[in-house]
Amino acid sequence: MTITTAAILDRLEACETDLEAQRGYIKALEYGLRALIITHPDPTNLHGSWSALLPGIADVHAGNGSAIFSAAFQQALALLSEQIEHESANRR
Repeated sequence: MTITTAAILDRLEACETDLEAQRGYIKALEYGLRALIITHPDPTNLHGSWSALLPGIADVHAGNGSAIFSAAFQQALALLSEQIEHESANRR
């Protein structure tokens, strides 16, 4: 089976389009989550809950996916942790 260059380029373009759509979706979720963190009625409780859940979250996903997935996942968890800690510290 021979795949033409045009077919490969079409598939690559479709993948790029899907990735861009996913990036937009994730960015919207990121802003929504940030708003929830900022307006949480009990930031100290949120921080405690997040701190308790975080090790389990990391363990469940350890070794799942590629190195790129793992790096992005760890980066996102670190950013969420930083935002939650910031709000908790600022509203004590």
